[in-house]
Amino acid sequence: MVDDRDKHTELATIDGRPPTAADAGASSDREPIKKTAGDRYRVVSRLGKGGMGEVMQVRDEVVGREVALKRIRRIEPSDRVVQRFLREASIQGRLEHPAIVPLYDIGRDQSGLPFFTMKKLTGTTLAKILAGDSPEFTLQRLLRAFSEVCLAVEFAHVRGIIHRDLKPDNIVLGDFGEVYVLDWGVAKVVGESDAEFADVSSSSSDGENEHATIPGTAVGTPGFMPPEQVRGDADVDARADVYALGCLLFQILTRTMLHPTGKAGLASAESGIDARASLRAPTRSIPPELDELCVHATHIHREKRIQTARELGDRVQSFLDGDRDVATRQKLAAEHLAKAQLAFTAGDDQRALAMREASSAIALDPNLTAAAELLGRLMLEPPRTMPREVEESILADDVTTMRSNARVGVYAYVLFFAIMPFVWWIAPPNSPYVLALSLLIFLNMAVCWWGTRMNAVGKEGIIAVTNALLLALVARMYTPFLIAPGLAAMSAMAIMFTPTRSRLTSLAGMVALPWLAVIGPWLLERLDVLSVTTTVDDRGLLLDALAIAGDETTTLAVAALYVLALIGAAAMMANRMRARERAAKRHLHLQAWQLQQLVPR
Repeated sequence: MVDDRDKHTELATIDGRPPTAADAGASSDREPIKKTAGDRYRVVSRLGKGGMGEVMQVRDEVVGREVALKRIRRIEPSDRVVQRFLREASIQGRLEHPAIVPLYDIGRDQSGLPFFTMKKLTGTTLAKILAGDSPEFTLQRLLRAFSEVCLAVEFAHVRGIIHRDLKPDNIVLGDFGEVYVLDWGVAKVVGESDAEFADVSSSSSDGENEHATIPGTAVGTPGFMPPEQVRGDADVDARADVYALGCLLFQILTRTMLHPTGKAGLASAESGIDARASLRAPTRSIPPELDELCVHATHIHREKRIQTARELGDRVQSFLDGDRDVATRQKLAAEHLAKAQLAFTAGDDQRALAMREASSAIALDPNLTAAAELLGRLMLEPPRTMPREVEESILADDVTTMRSNARVGVYAYVLFFAIMPFVWWIAPPNSPYVLALSLLIFLNMAVCWWGTRMNAVGKEGIIAVTNALLLALVARMYTPFLIAPGLAAMSAMAIMFTPTRSRLTSLAGMVALPWLAVIGPWLLERLDVLSVTTTVDDRGLLLDALAIAGDETTTLAVAALYVLALIGAAAMMANRMRARERAAKRHLHLQAWQLQQLVPR
């Protein structure tokens, strides 16, 4: 030891300032390290601290590298604290494994306090990874790291060392794929007494970390301790670490702890808890093999747990390699099939549940014939009663169709307006019929425009009534047998292809109103209510159209134009309906083909 009066001697604190009286406190953040110009390690910064010690980043001046140096924080520690500290260094030094931080050096500083140096890690603790949402840390990457942790813990078990404090804070994922298990300070050495932990306070002296280790008879961290460790049983063995690893796996899958922190976590471990990750995180896609591992590794009775850390790690690795647990999947598939069959026999109300359960059974066991047959029946045989969701879908489709038809109606009445000049041309001067026709065309166009904006289901009778008034006026203007029948036929066809929820409305719109609109004026003529426009004599059928007063050439030209327009409009309407029907048929056949591919022929 170099004399403190040496001119090369200086006191260095964590932040580089000269020490003060406060630095002498046992729990101070700035405890001095005496160093000389010839010392091997030069303090750079603090990396972390715990209840008893702290880890510093120092530079090894001999090797020329930066390492981590762990030292006791107290100025005058008890012999027991020193023994525990050296015990941790000894345990870590015995475990030469790629996932356990290698020990470089053990020594004492100028004050006689022990320290040891080890590899300085660069990475992130599993606790920070699980608390965040970093896309680079995928589930597969975390499971690979977990498998390596299991092997490192098994390596320690084979050498008679039980960690007893496995938790996300003590797992580090390096920046280049390394995985490390830290903090062997409370590890149990098989065959040695745990008496050195009995007089240590059961709470962290810093009060900063809710996951801080609880020293004392019950050594470990609440939330990751098995029941036997909570009780402080003297025969705690390697299966305690398996339990903690199961808690780690659960947290990796769900991003939540299996048990709460603090005393509640101790009580939860002793009483037992359902460890199925899929129940805690139903929105996450958790494979059944890993679900089963969580349950098996955290069984309240250690003899029923997975017995070794290697077995747990190997089973996780097998999952990553694509080797599915066939027995587990077959068991789960049978359970889903039983639920599907029960739902199927319950009736149409449970049909959707039956389909989901049957699909789950096939996903777990594609060779389960009974599930495939049941799913085939459910897909290809329609239910006896229409499901509410299907009714709602049909209604939405009907609304879309009605709006489309109404849009076509707007275009049709715009076309009517386009030929109105020809109607005026051949009509008598100041004819009230032509004016009334113009108004009715405008009214029908407004109703159709309203239909494109609103849900007209149940209100389709409005357009049927306004359209019938238009037909009746045309029948009066040009006699019931000249122009009106063709328009009435097109109107009835258009209304027939318009969805309706009322049989009465459908009957009136398709038959009654168009028929009355055409035949009604003729019946009134026969009853002498209206003047006669249709007669029969030796010359044949005579039509006296009230709205025609033009010469022969003009009238026949307009008549030819009407015939062409009527035939063209009918062809366009038929083509539109054919295209819609063909599209529906193609969609139906394609959907049926897709469904057939899912079930055995």
